[in-house]
Amino acid sequence: MRSNLILVLFLCGLQTAEALQNLQLPKVFQMFQPKEAGVIKTGNSGRQDLEKELINSISNTEYGKSATLSNQIDVLNQVSTLESEFPAPPLQDILEDGSIDGTWYLQYTAPSELEADGIEGEEIKSSWEIKDAEENITTKRFAAKGSVSAAGIDVDVSNKPPKQIFDLSQSMVYNEVVLPKAFVRVGGSFRLSENNKNRAIVSFNLCTIDLNFIKLDLGFLFGVAGFFRGTTENGWLETTYLSENVRIGRGNKGSMFVLTRDEGAVAP
Repeated sequence: MRSNLILVLFLCGLQTAEALQNLQLPKVFQMFQPKEAGVIKTGNSGRQDLEKELINSISNTEYGKSATLSNQIDVLNQVSTLESEFPAPPLQDILEDGSIDGTWYLQYTAPSELEADGIEGEEIKSSWEIKDAEENITTKRFAAKGSVSAAGIDVDVSNKPPKQIFDLSQSMVYNEVVLPKAFVRVGGSFRLSENNKNRAIVSFNLCTIDLNFIKLDLGFLFGVAGFFRGTTENGWLETTYLSENVRIGRGNKGSMFVLTRDEGAVAP
């Protein structure tokens, strides 16, 4: 019964504050927080080639779950090349032109920071780092890959890529995960960060879990956490690269994400 409770809280992506520990609620990992990116123009073959190289590198890794350290380093270097050579426009511009609106598929997840010690001939070229962190939102180093884990429970999302949906008309973002016996939807409003031009601050307040035989609405848990934390804002994501087909992002939990418009763009 306790394991089930932990799993439910985990799936909702609840970030438990220090104050909630007094209520003896389990400490929970945020479900997943994808990020953002910069816009591809038809005929830009060099940029398209870089995207194809990245797609090939993340294919057949179970969305990052089975990627070796060497694979992760190659992908991180390719991501860094796209971010540095074709940086995303400011998020305000992205929202105004609507290029981020709609459904994206989370195809790869890995840490934003890696150590190449012991890997002969490997060099990490990533220049991205957290700048101007938000005071009210926890930042940390991400250690998982492909799947997400909390409280000793692994949740495997390697069979089907999760969705991230931006609804610009409502200033809302939603994450959807299809599991073998459950459908999970987490959502909330977002706003532009005052500290970083590519960052969106998210206030998750919606969480539904459909177990086929019962549908649970657990959004109130975000309200409980927000009460003790003193804020409803519980995450941020930066768009570091954006094209018509590919989006790259970084999250406050130290994660790096690659998303595509086409669900089948990456071989699992």
